[in-house]
Amino acid sequence: MKLRDFLALVAVCVVWGLNFVVAKFSVTGAPGWVPGFEGTPPIFFAFMRFALLYAFLAPWLRPGPTDMKTMIGVALCMGALQYVLIFFGLQTATPSGMAIALQLGVPFATILSVFMLKEQIGKVRLAGIVIAFGGIMLVVIDPQGATLELGLMIGVAAAFVGALGMILVKRMPLDSIRMQAWIGLLSWPPLLILSLLTEQDQISAALSGGWLFLAALLFTVVLVNIFGHGVFYYLLQKYDATLIAPLTLMAPLVGVISGLVITNDPVGWQLLVGGGLTLSGVGIIAFRQNKKLPTAALAREKTL
Repeated sequence: MKLRDFLALVAVCVVWGLNFVVAKFSVTGAPGWVPGFEGTPPIFFAFMRFALLYAFLAPWLRPGPTDMKTMIGVALCMGALQYVLIFFGLQTATPSGMAIALQLGVPFATILSVFMLKEQIGKVRLAGIVIAFGGIMLVVIDPQGATLELGLMIGVAAAFVGALGMILVKRMPLDSIRMQAWIGLLSWPPLLILSLLTEQDQISAALSGGWLFLAALLFTVVLVNIFGHGVFYYLLQKYDATLIAPLTLMAPLVGVISGLVITNDPVGWQLLVGGGLTLSGVGIIAFRQNKKLPTAALAREKTL
């Protein structure tokens, strides 16, 4: 890989990793950058995110998808539903924990490809799946109460939904920009309706965040989606997925580090050992390319 391309991928991973903290700030106000700002309702924040994404990418809607039913499924799985789950999870989960939980999108996509695409997995990838799930169980279990961390379990659900979206995309391939434009268009209307029915004081909550909240919103759309996914898919076309996938493990590492440094996430042996096992399992899967769904090892990059 050329040095310029490698540095571009590093920049994308840094943006994706930092976005866990940015999203945490947007829905909770943590780590207290804006006095009095306690975050925006999660569904309303998801609505604003996709409405803005659609506003930026509307010129790229044409030509439209040939299978609208599948496109709606993709938009729900990789858009509205997945992001609502992530933002709800971040209300209680730490950015570092969420960065690890969402990595289960990789083994989930691999498992789903077996049942839905008739993919065959060998012993190596099977071992990676077991290691990844074993690691995430260490992360989400609260040893004091012997209970599961609800926010992280919601993150695991988001990873599964995103992986299902990856399988649906296989049935209806679109280029990255057009795909994001349609996800934005089909996601914001139901999110707006759901927010109006279930949430309160959305506008005042968003305005209380001031310019920093606006900057966070622009960060998630312009840098994470448009810049991040644009560069990512450019490199994916230029290089083999088995090279790109392991390198993108830098994103959750940045997410964990930024959570520890910026939001002062608690550090324990479970996070370190469980996170290490999860990323190791994901790395094993990433090195063994999925024949039916080559981008299965990249399923985690569909989040945030």
